[in-house]
Amino acid sequence: MAAQASPHVRYRRAIEARSIPLAELTAREMRHLTLEDALELVILYAEKKDAKFERAACRWLGRLAVERERLTLAKAELAAVALHALADAPTIASATLRSVVDGSTRSSEAVS
Repeated sequence: MAAQASPHVRYRRAIEARSIPLAELTAREMRHLTLEDALELVILYAEKKDAKFERAACRWLGRLAVERERLTLAKAELAAVALHALADAPTIASATLRSVVDGSTRSSEAVS
Protein backbone atom coordinates (compact mmCIF):
# COMPACT_ATOMS: atom_id res chain seq x y z
CA MET A 1 0.00 0.00 0.00
CA ALA A 2 1.44 3.35 -1.03
CA ALA A 3 1.88 6.05 1.55
CA GLN A 4 -0.35 9.09 1.21
CA ALA A 5 1.37 12.10 -0.32
CA SER A 6 2.38 14.89 2.04
CA PRO A 7 0.27 18.07 2.10
CA HIS A 8 3.05 19.91 0.26
CA VAL A 9 3.09 17.34 -2.55
CA ARG A 10 -0.70 17.55 -2.79
CA TYR A 11 -0.46 21.36 -2.82
CA ARG A 12 2.03 21.29 -5.70
CA ARG A 13 -0.25 18.89 -7.60
CA ALA A 14 -3.24 21.18 -7.01
CA ILE A 15 -1.27 24.15 -8.32
CA GLU A 16 -0.16 22.17 -11.37
CA ALA A 17 -3.79 21.09 -11.94
CA ARG A 18 -4.79 24.79 -11.70
CA SER A 19 -7.37 23.96 -9.00
CA ILE A 20 -8.04 26.79 -6.57
CA PRO A 21 -10.27 24.73 -4.22
CA LEU A 22 -7.70 21.94 -3.90
CA ALA A 23 -4.81 24.38 -3.53
CA GLU A 24 -6.64 26.26 -0.77
CA LEU A 25 -7.59 23.03 1.01
CA THR A 26 -4.05 21.71 1.07
CA ALA A 27 -2.65 25.15 1.96
CA ARG A 28 -4.84 25.10 5.07
CA GLU A 29 -3.50 21.63 5.92
CA MET A 30 0.05 22.90 5.61
CA ARG A 31 -0.72 25.80 7.99
CA HIS A 32 2.17 27.86 6.57
CA LEU A 33 3.07 28.40 2.96
CA THR A 34 6.55 29.41 1.97
CA LEU A 35 6.80 32.69 0.11
CA GLU A 36 7.38 30.69 -3.07
CA ASP A 37 4.31 28.50 -2.54
CA ALA A 38 2.14 31.50 -1.65
CA LEU A 39 3.24 33.19 -4.89
CA GLU A 40 2.01 30.22 -6.90
CA LEU A 41 -1.44 30.60 -5.35
CA VAL A 42 -1.43 34.34 -6.10
CA ILE A 43 -0.52 33.57 -9.71
CA LEU A 44 -3.32 31.00 -9.88
CA TYR A 45 -5.83 33.53 -8.51
CA ALA A 46 -4.74 36.00 -11.19
CA GLU A 47 -4.96 33.40 -13.94
CA LYS A 48 -8.47 32.38 -12.91
CA LYS A 49 -9.51 36.01 -12.30
CA ASP A 50 -10.52 35.02 -8.78
CA ALA A 51 -11.84 37.75 -6.50
CA LYS A 52 -9.22 36.77 -3.89
CA PHE A 53 -6.38 37.92 -6.14
CA GLU A 54 -6.11 41.55 -5.02
CA ARG A 55 -5.97 40.81 -1.30
CA ALA A 56 -3.66 37.82 -1.77
CA ALA A 57 -1.32 39.88 -3.95
CA CYS A 58 -1.12 42.65 -1.34
CA ARG A 59 -0.49 40.18 1.48
CA TRP A 60 2.17 38.42 -0.58
CA LEU A 61 3.92 41.71 -1.33
CA GLY A 62 3.95 42.50 2.39
CA ARG A 63 5.43 39.10 3.17
CA LEU A 64 8.09 39.65 0.51
CA ALA A 65 9.13 42.89 2.18
CA VAL A 66 9.30 41.29 5.62
CA GLU A 67 10.86 37.95 4.72
CA ARG A 68 13.54 39.00 2.24
CA GLU A 69 16.13 40.95 4.22
CA ARG A 70 18.06 42.06 1.15
CA LEU A 71 15.01 43.26 -0.75
CA THR A 72 15.64 46.65 -2.25
CA LEU A 73 13.01 49.28 -2.88
CA ALA A 74 13.58 48.78 -6.62
CA LYS A 75 12.88 45.05 -6.33
CA ALA A 76 9.80 45.68 -4.20
CA GLU A 77 8.55 48.11 -6.83
CA LEU A 78 9.33 45.58 -9.58
CA ALA A 79 7.33 42.94 -7.68
CA ALA A 80 4.37 45.31 -7.30
CA VAL A 81 4.42 46.14 -11.01
CA ALA A 82 4.69 42.44 -11.90
CA LEU A 83 1.74 41.58 -9.65
CA HIS A 84 -0.29 44.25 -11.43
CA ALA A 85 0.86 42.91 -14.82
CA LEU A 86 -0.23 39.33 -14.13
CA ALA A 87 -3.55 39.92 -15.90
CA ASP A 88 -2.01 41.29 -19.11
CA ALA A 89 1.37 39.57 -19.34
CA PRO A 90 1.15 36.47 -17.13
CA THR A 91 4.21 34.65 -18.46
CA ILE A 92 6.61 37.57 -18.09
CA ALA A 93 5.07 38.76 -14.82
CA SER A 94 5.18 35.28 -13.25
CA ALA A 95 8.80 34.80 -14.26
CA THR A 96 9.69 38.22 -12.86
CA LEU A 97 7.98 37.48 -9.54
CA ARG A 98 9.68 34.10 -9.24
CA SER A 99 13.06 35.68 -9.90
CA VAL A 100 12.45 38.38 -7.28
CA VAL A 101 11.67 35.66 -4.73
CA ASP A 102 14.79 33.75 -5.74
CA GLY A 103 16.83 36.92 -5.40
CA SER A 104 18.17 36.65 -8.91
CA THR A 105 16.53 39.75 -10.40
CA ARG A 106 18.73 42.75 -11.06
CA SER A 107 17.04 46.02 -10.18
CA SER A 108 17.48 47.22 -13.77
CA GLU A 109 15.11 44.58 -15.16
CA ALA A 110 11.55 45.60 -15.87
CA VAL A 111 8.25 44.00 -16.69
CA SER A 112 7.13 44.69 -20.22
